[in-house]
Amino acid sequence: MYIKIIRQDQKQFELGGSIRDDADWGVTKISGIGEYRNVLDTVIPAVRDGVDITHERVEARHIDITASVKRRREGATERRRALSFFNPKYDYTVYITKDDETRWIPARIEQFQCPEQKAENHVSLILSLICPDPFFYSLDNYGKNIAAITGCFGFPYISPISKGFRVGVYNFAKQVEIENLGDVSTYAKVIIKADGIVVNPKIMQNGEFIRLIDQLSAGDEVEIDMVNNTVKKNGNNCIAKIDRRSSFSGMEIRMGNNEIAFDADNGDTNMTVTVYYYHRYTGV
Repeated sequence: MYIKIIRQDQKQFELGGSIRDDADWGVTKISGIGEYRNVLDTVIPAVRDGVDITHERVEARHIDITASVKRRREGATERRRALSFFNPKYDYTVYITKDDETRWIPARIEQFQCPEQKAENHVSLILSLICPDPFFYSLDNYGKNIAAITGCFGFPYISPISKGFRVGVYNFAKQVEIENLGDVSTYAKVIIKADGIVVNPKIMQNGEFIRLIDQLSAGDEVEIDMVNNTVKKNGNNCIAKIDRRSSFSGMEIRMGNNEIAFDADNGDTNMTVTVYYYHRYTGV
């Protein structure tokens, strides 16, 4: 196991799982990466046994890491570095590599301890993280382990990249079938670039759609983010121009096969469509 933690200012801290790796700290204990808690809200029916499930949600994930400095003589230096790096005012992204596969998850610090030790003892730390989104994501945004990335999708060319999956070639059928190989459903980010006039571009998926009521000119770029439910044109918010019949929640990429398509009232051949998504997992 190897853990790389990246702070929002891009500073890094690494913890290894072996005395032979290049990390200055070694993980001695970790919990919270192979479990989750599903919370169910229920009501008791009036005339039959059991309960009815009215709502369910997966709770935030808690990850606890205990680690020690590998080289005892560097304990004081490494302790100062750890105290400086782990700051409750920052966001963090935790990358965990296990069995040659890396998955990542956003996190904030709940608790941190790195007590001072006697010179003859190894300095250790205890790090408690909370992950508001409980699922791990595939395709880290720093690694280049392209060989480990399996089939993606495109229009029609299949091309793996370090942040999701990319569409790069126009498909005259204007639709493709994609496969979600993760453990749970996920959502995509779609980038539409106009090479000419495009009138009212539309993205369709599983019988639902998101349609922008607008005319695009050559060079315009539209970002439809189904993760954060935002729509931007050339970096500016334009969600007010979305067709009211559009459905963000309906654009879910379910486990298994899904169909994504694009269209426009006019100028669909002037559209270049790029789709990014992540597989999401229940653990590492």
